[in-house]
Amino acid sequence: MFILVQKEPERKLAIVSEAYALTFKAVENKEGGGRPSCAIELLPKTQLKTSYQKLTTHEVHGFLGLIELEHKIFICTITGKTKVAQPIPGETVNKIFAVDFFCLNDSRWDFVEIDSNGYPILPEEDYKAGQTPTVPRHPSYELRKLLSNGSFYYSSNFDLTSLLQNRGMSAHSLSFDNYQEEYMWNSFLMQEIITFRNRLDDNAKQILDDEGFLTTVIRGFAETFMTYVKQLKVSLTVISKQSWKRAGTRYNARGIDDEANVANFVETELIMYSREYCYAFTEIRGSIPVFWEQDTSLINPKVQITRSLEATQPIFDDHFTRLIEKYGPVHVVNLLSTKSSEIELSRRYRDHITRSKKLKLNKDIFLTEFDFHKETSQEGFAAAAKIRPLITQFLLESGYFSYDVREHKVLSEQHGIFRTNCLDCLDRTNLIQQFISRYAFALFLEDFHLMPTGQGSAFMDSDLFSKHNTLWADHGDQISQIYTGTNALKSSFSRKGKMSFAGVLSDATKSVSRMYINNFMDKGKQMNIDTLLGRLPDQSAVLLYDPINEYVTSQLLKVSDKFTSMSTINIFVGTYNVNGLTKKADLSEWLFPIGDKFKPDVVVLGMQEVIELSAGSILNADYSKSSFWQNLVNQCLNQYNDKYLLLRAEQMSSLLILFFVKSDKVNNVKQVEGASKKTGLGGMTGNKGAVAIRFEYGVTSFCFINAHLAAGSNNVEERRNDYENITKGINFARSKRILHHDAIFWLGDLNYRVSLSNEEVRRELVNKDANSYERLLNYDQLTQEINAGVVFKGFKEPTVKFPPTYKYDNGTNTYDSSEKARTPSWTDRIVYKGDNLRPLAYSDAQLNASDHKPVYAAYRAQVNFVDENVKMELTKKLYLDYKTSHPEESQNATLALIDVDYESKRNHLSKSASDNWSEMNLLDIDLTGDKLETQSQPLSPGSTSETSSVMSVPLQPTRREAISSNRARLPPPPLPASRHSGALSTGSSRINSSASLAQQAASKESQPSSILAPPPPPSRKATLPPGFSGAILTPKTNSTSTSRASSPASSTIKSPSPQGVISTPKSPVEKPTENSAEKPTEKPTEKPAEKPIDNSQKVPPAIPAKKPSLEKLSLDSWKPLTPK
Repeated sequence: MFILVQKEPERKLAIVSEAYALTFKAVENKEGGGRPSCAIELLPKTQLKTSYQKLTTHEVHGFLGLIELEHKIFICTITGKTKVAQPIPGETVNKIFAVDFFCLNDSRWDFVEIDSNGYPILPEEDYKAGQTPTVPRHPSYELRKLLSNGSFYYSSNFDLTSLLQNRGMSAHSLSFDNYQEEYMWNSFLMQEIITFRNRLDDNAKQILDDEGFLTTVIRGFAETFMTYVKQLKVSLTVISKQSWKRAGTRYNARGIDDEANVANFVETELIMYSREYCYAFTEIRGSIPVFWEQDTSLINPKVQITRSLEATQPIFDDHFTRLIEKYGPVHVVNLLSTKSSEIELSRRYRDHITRSKKLKLNKDIFLTEFDFHKETSQEGFAAAAKIRPLITQFLLESGYFSYDVREHKVLSEQHGIFRTNCLDCLDRTNLIQQFISRYAFALFLEDFHLMPTGQGSAFMDSDLFSKHNTLWADHGDQISQIYTGTNALKSSFSRKGKMSFAGVLSDATKSVSRMYINNFMDKGKQMNIDTLLGRLPDQSAVLLYDPINEYVTSQLLKVSDKFTSMSTINIFVGTYNVNGLTKKADLSEWLFPIGDKFKPDVVVLGMQEVIELSAGSILNADYSKSSFWQNLVNQCLNQYNDKYLLLRAEQMSSLLILFFVKSDKVNNVKQVEGASKKTGLGGMTGNKGAVAIRFEYGVTSFCFINAHLAAGSNNVEERRNDYENITKGINFARSKRILHHDAIFWLGDLNYRVSLSNEEVRRELVNKDANSYERLLNYDQLTQEINAGVVFKGFKEPTVKFPPTYKYDNGTNTYDSSEKARTPSWTDRIVYKGDNLRPLAYSDAQLNASDHKPVYAAYRAQVNFVDENVKMELTKKLYLDYKTSHPEESQNATLALIDVDYESKRNHLSKSASDNWSEMNLLDIDLTGDKLETQSQPLSPGSTSETSSVMSVPLQPTRREAISSNRARLPPPPLPASRHSGALSTGSSRINSSASLAQQAASKESQPSSILAPPPPPSRKATLPPGFSGAILTPKTNSTSTSRASSPASSTIKSPSPQGVISTPKSPVEKPTENSAEKPTEKPTEKPAEKPIDNSQKVPPAIPAKKPSLEKLSLDSWKPLTPK
């Protein structure tokens, strides 16, 4: 393929294949909210105008998609590749070493070569005497560097995202109907194009697929070696695919996310092909599926588990349920050590497996805990072979995929998977996965009499297993490079089977390099990954202009109530400077100021000075204080019937923020993250600064910042600087900032004072009347700053009707009586911003445990839900309705795809496609000779194609005769009954006849293709763990407090459901399948609540007696507050 440009009469770019051209033109999009847009057209190559000319001399090997960079639209293409693997005949894998980005709406970068630093190479005449021209760096430089680093692969003749066992041996298809989206790293770039393709008819889809316009790119590893099994020549291939769903660098991507995706998830497949048999075996790796992270600011980053066991369990179950559905039973191989840094993770992992109500231990999931460091500390890495007896039984039962090449039938299939992990899922995992692969491969060789039974140890030294070890060592280095930037540790042992002194020194060097890269380079690498995946806050996919789209968009707005719904939730926010409190205290006065009459759905509490503010304690922060306050708050919150779960605890030195959610609302909360920013001593210490959490409830985003600003009556400027530093310094994943959220709360000891003398303030408080607080607040520094718009711009605070909260004699209600006699001030505050928020209460609590009083605020928040599946079905139906009612217009509006000679051209261009695949050779992998060439000649980045014209057609692979063999052809041997009795005879048999293979192929053809791409995140199962409900519930309140009319934000949302209950989608939307995700818009089904898990069998505590003073209170006591 080539890329051409037309400058007049309008600028267009065209990617030209053998028979067709795909043209692009930037268009102005007034309806899309400023989103970058372009028009696309597919037409026969013969219809291209003569005004087109080549934009580059490089041949284009693949089209990766469209992306907006610096407000310009770029077309990304592969311009450099080398063939590295060929698992079976007709399937080749290419490594990408060069890509180019061509600008669609700016000619400045046309015909420009880019140097290694991203700057254009200018001709000599542009350089004036003694002057260097100032030219900008190419906008795509960072992405170009990322995509060209040797970790990305693609195929032009089969679906590289699939497994051999699933795609079959005979169908080499590039169809986008069945690709695995989680391994397609250019899915964001191709998002709109795939969506557009799925709206086309079958003939147009086939053109796009067959002409190679849509390219799937994976990230991972691929390599093929040739070797021998006795006299039989075989190819050995390893293909690894890393998921992009939770992609990132080592410390930026840990554990699991709310969609049940884990970091560093890699699917690895070993394939052996010969003229007689084909073999494949698959393994997976992935981070421990709990919410955990590590603080990169420490030399030895400490593991921190950030979510409670109860709140993590449903997501943990979802992760393994998806694995079981895809692979069968899962055998977990946990290699973590018993050291203090890792033992807590192992304990949590084990607890989740044993407590799960969905996963049955030793049936759905198996667990092997193997302390790698302990087992290999005395005898070296060879002692890792001790794991073999622990995994042999599962290996025999799960089996492997095997295929009879000459008889064209499947002999056995793999029905189970090993999921291996260590802390990083790198070095220890590499070695154990290599061991498991070797055991499985030896099992296959013995079963098919290709290796003498009982002589495995001698056979392990053969060239076959030497190549096997080299493949796994190369694979380990590549995965480690992706995740950490260095090669894998222990790779010397992986290659040679022994560890030399040079290998030890090499590992030490790699460890130091990793530390440097993690601290100084990973942030930039993470930004590039997020850009490629479309995760940046203001990033959106390039929109393909479609005249029908305007109609569909307008109609979707009219029926938005079918896929959007609205509800209200109650939020409780509290702040308390605890002054280093170490004794337990009853927090009920603070957390339940009107008893059980107000039970919030969401509770966020910010504490300051949880440790004593001394030099020693600040430098050596006691992070156990987080557990102390978690337990204290958890005890208080759960004193009534409703159960609250901790979803996040974020501590930085003396600052702590806790996030609790009512148990029946947990499933509505996603994307929970934490961040912190130090401002003490110029940003060096955490005695001042902020900790923050953010999350999404439905599709409404919230952010809470617990801040402790600079102290001192006259330090207003320092507090202003602290605010600015925190606002700029708090960054969440995907580059989200504080102001990127729908609702924002600042809480904490903001340290703003009353600018009056101590005597004046105290006199006003002693002689208090109805207007005393209002008169004092006229001199309140925070009120003055907000009114001036200097800080907290756009934020509001309900009217303050409580006395100053600082400073008291510790544990009393007496203002400071020390020599300093500090002026009473409202230092502890809560301010908010968001059109969907309505304040209900704002006051202090009379707790005498500190020199501050705690402050609380109650809010009612409007939250929105979007059912993406229903919206997608509606969109599809609207497209079909429009095409039916406007046949001529829709035909012109789609693409010029009609070509009467298409079938004959396609058959001519791929004349050998109908041949039986087994009669074709492996192109470069020649199984008839003794010599092997595993790679085509690499195409250098600067090389030019030898093709002289864009109209020329590349030569097709030549057909070769079937391979004859002088070796006696043995029938497939019967597999040993004793070994495979459990694997091949029970349940569904591993041995399939050719008839069953035909049925399998037929069933694949009958499966419906996906309508839109990329598909939504994997669905949650309808069965929830005890204590969880699939329905969104709203608090039971009286009509006056739930009236939607009283909400200032209600007018912005169309068609709200009455009484705060989520509306139910109506016809003509089809009902989702049984496996679809739980929709917040669906009407909740009445069913008895399940009993909560109680492993301790303790008698639940009695509900505390209500105080007489609270009996007279009701929710009506909290009238809606009017912000100042």
